[in-house]
Amino acid sequence: MEWAFTDSGTIPAQRLPGDGTRRIGAVHYGIRIIALVPAYNEGDAITATIQSLRMQTRRPDHIVVVPNNCTDHTAEAAHAAGAHVMPYPGRNPDKKAGAINFALDQLEPHLGNPWHWAVLIMDADTTLGPDFLAIAERNLISGVGGVGGTFAGRECTSVLGYLQRMEYHRYAQVSGRMAHRAFVLTGTGTLFSYGALLDVRRQRRSGTLLPAGRSFYDTHSLTEDNELTFALQSCGYRVLSPPGMWATTDVMEAVPKLVAQRERWYLGALRNIAQYGRQMPFHMRWTYWRQQTGLFLSAVVAVAYLIGLTTSLLWLGDLTFRWYWTLPSVLLLGERVWSVWAMGWRARLYAALFVPEQAYTLLLTFIYVKALLKFVRGDKGSWVES
Repeated sequence: MEWAFTDSGTIPAQRLPGDGTRRIGAVHYGIRIIALVPAYNEGDAITATIQSLRMQTRRPDHIVVVPNNCTDHTAEAAHAAGAHVMPYPGRNPDKKAGAINFALDQLEPHLGNPWHWAVLIMDADTTLGPDFLAIAERNLISGVGGVGGTFAGRECTSVLGYLQRMEYHRYAQVSGRMAHRAFVLTGTGTLFSYGALLDVRRQRRSGTLLPAGRSFYDTHSLTEDNELTFALQSCGYRVLSPPGMWATTDVMEAVPKLVAQRERWYLGALRNIAQYGRQMPFHMRWTYWRQQTGLFLSAVVAVAYLIGLTTSLLWLGDLTFRWYWTLPSVLLLGERVWSVWAMGWRARLYAALFVPEQAYTLLLTFIYVKALLKFVRGDKGSWVES
């Protein structure tokens, strides 16, 4: 396949890695956008993903699908849907990060001024809201390295899946309270400045601002999206998550799949923070270690609650209700219901019943404790498709 993505329509001479990059562009150029979709056995989902890109009010200039380690018809389905297909040659040991790095390396000789280009990287099981790219492009201004979406869970029938949808809905509200600064540039859909990505690669190779590495994404990280968010901020870029950028993604409807997914998320985040150490700017350490402290304290409280509950039942034979706990309990219940009110009756019912969400929270706490113990033991974990 011939690639000719430059502004002049011709392929420029090969540039040195990172040549022409700078951390803050002087102006907001009119940019061209490449949508890059790494895909592993997503033959049943990739067509809808590509269709959601073609239905954007600001369409991407090119759509590239990177099938890797596939044993199904992902490549054929992507080609039939009109995307450029760039298969990973042979076995890909580095999973999603390896597929993205491969594609970016292949595209690099065909792009002109890096500050005239942006790269949308999204999961192959995700569909984007129609204004996703238009909003992202407006916000990808000087000094911004990436503009990420807010993900919502797809429609589902299981209680477990719906509880995840409620969790994602509340996460979007938290993003709004953070003035739409991105906590993590989500893999479900983020528009990156191509110049910023080249800068990250250059800084990895120098090993000064970032932990040493060779490419755009860290292939050793369990949570490559979280790590790249760290990298961009450590290089001085801002990362945003504006309102209106919705990405609908899969939910885990089986407990083992949820455990595998969240254990990778929790362990990956801990390992990323430890990897950066004092290379991480202080304001980032304050933000991300504070989150981990909150998770740890919630785990301690949950364990203490379960121990106290069990002890009371075994030693006293019953539970004594104190009237003064009524008011905070009602306030808590009201907040849980109100925060998912916009989702409809089913979400309101689960929130009002209280027990389903508490059971779900305890499950997530158990998974976090499991990941924390692995981190303390030095277990590196493994990247598992979920």
